[in-house]
Parts: sequence; C-alpha cells; structure tokens
Amino acid sequence: MNDATIIAETRSDLIAHFPENVVDDILQTYINLLQKFRQGKLDDGLMQAGRFVEHLLRAIDFKITGNLPKEIKSVAAKIREVENATALPESLRLLIPKALYGMAYNIRSKRDAVHVKEIDARPIDLAMCVAAASWTVAELIREFHISDARDVESRMAALSRTKIPLIESINGEVFVSRKVKPKTEILLLLAHNVTAGLSRRELGVAAKCSPSSVTTSLQALMGERFVHQSIDARYHITSEGESHLSKILIV
Repeated sequence: MNDATIIAETRSDLIAHFPENVVDDILQTYINLLQKFRQGKLDDGLMQAGRFVEHLLRAIDFKITGNLPKEIKSVAAKIREVENATALPESLRLLIPKALYGMAYNIRSKRDAVHVKEIDARPIDLAMCVAAASWTVAELIREFHISDARDVESRMAALSRTKIPLIESINGEVFVSRKVKPKTEILLLLAHNVTAGLSRRELGVAAKCSPSSVTTSLQALMGERFVHQSIDARYHITSEGESHLSKILIV
C-alpha cells in the first residue's frame, strides 16, 4: 500500500470526526515530514514535525471545545489541558499527546537549548519524529476508522514499517533521491522493500546505475552477507545489511 492510498483513505476516515481543514493540515504536514526525511533535509523535517504536533493538538482541542483554534500558543499548556479532559478517548487524552510531546516538541526544544555538539543528533531526532508521527496517524486510524477492519490493519501495518531516508516515489516509481555508491543504492532499495524483496529486473529498473554495476554490487553484497537471494530468485537485505546501512548512511 503506497503513501497516496494511505493518505486518501485516512482522510476519508478522519473528516467524519474532525473539520476538513485541520485533517488536511495534519495529513499534508505528515506528507511534508516524510518528504523532508527522505530528502535528507534535516532542519526542514524537524520544523514539519513541530507543525504536525500543533495541528494534532488543534484537532484534539476541537474535540474538547467544539471550536477549531487557528494556532496552539503553548504546546505544554495545551497538553496539560488535554490530560484533564476526561470525556476524550484515552488515545486523544493521553497516548497521542504524550507521544507527540516526547518525540517532536520536547526533542526540538531541548536540542535547541543546548550548546552545539560535535556529533549531529538531527538525523536520529528526525527519524524518531517520523516514527512517532507514523504511529500517531495509525492510532488515529484505529480510533476513528469507518473502513473495514482488513483495510485498517493494512494501513496500520504500512505505517508501522520503518521509513527509509533518501527514498522517494513519483507516479509509483520508487528511486533513491541522492547520488550514492551503487552498493548503497541497492541496500536502500532493498531496505525499502524489506518484506517482499526485489527481483533482479526490479532492481535494474529502480537503480540509477549501469546494469554491470548492479550485478557487481549484488555479488559483492551477497559475499559480505548483506544481501540474500531467496529460492524464488528475489533479493533481500539481511539484518547485517541493515546494520551496515545504518552505519554508512549519512543523511
């Protein structure tokens, strides 16, 4: 299930419970967050994470008051207020606000307050923000869905998958958005398709390098046990390959 399908179906679920404009704000900011993460634009991505938090709190405030605020002046104060709104479902009153505050708002504000360190924490901060935002969207689907259970489970499973940086999709074509070494490009593509893997033909189409580079890289990666070819001739990234990718990948 691709991002566009998830967003469209989730929008249909949520506009039955929230004003259409705040649903669009939430989902568009989530899309922007994913795009910035995949493009390796760290500061822009963290900014989108903050906006995602505020739009979610606007939606929750609507559930409390019946009015949709234009902005949230204090995230911390609003979360304290939401915690006392006992008429809300637990997911809106406690689970989602605590996740949002911890993953996006608190990380950003605390990082901004400390001195510049030699090691850049933005990549791991943004990865955590993306994971928590994806969990939040999945929780909204679980709480407010009007679709059938099987569709909901598929969307929640898709949202729970690890998001891979530098991977983009345009008109259904998945590709690596930055020039990297062929071996890294193949690992990124396989990590994005971690469950189903990719055939040699699919890798050849997706990888923006020569056919010989794909073949040579696959042979090297299998020799290093970073990639495994299954009995159906499809290629899969191994746990060692995932560990190696996380070490070499600088977004």
